[in-house]
Amino acid sequence: VDFNLPQRFDITYVDANSEKKRPIMIHRAVLGSLERFFGVLIEHYAGDFPLWLSPVQGRILPVTDAQLEYCKDVANKLKKYGIRAEVCHGERLPKLIRNAEKQKIPLMAVVGAKEIETQTVTVRSRFGGELGTMPVDDFISRIKLAIENTTSL
Repeated sequence: VDFNLPQRFDITYVDANSEKKRPIMIHRAVLGSLERFFGVLIEHYAGDFPLWLSPVQGRILPVTDAQLEYCKDVANKLKKYGIRAEVCHGERLPKLIRNAEKQKIPLMAVVGAKEIETQTVTVRSRFGGELGTMPVDDFISRIKLAIENTTSL
């Protein structure tokens, strides 16, 4: 309900008694409201969304292209549990990590030869730093728990 615009634009109407009345405007902007809501969210978080809200929750980073297949398997397993994850490769590992941090990805899972042997991932969080090496199932459990509790990992 808008009481301001009719007054600002000096809008009136003539009622049944031939008197001038000021209307009350009712705005209906379903998409505009939704767009404003997302704008407020983006501004509030400055683009650095928490884990539960982030469009990409985790990025799997291979040390070399030799680990690419395992990374894809890990990403598919994460996606199976509803976790938004992607694999990023083609650059040197420090650049992949830097790019993920610049893009404000909450979680990074680094995979090298040692991780493939032990079926683990080495996890790095934007909010908590290095979290260490853990089995993929533990990684998934911790992410799911953090998402359910709307906390960071």
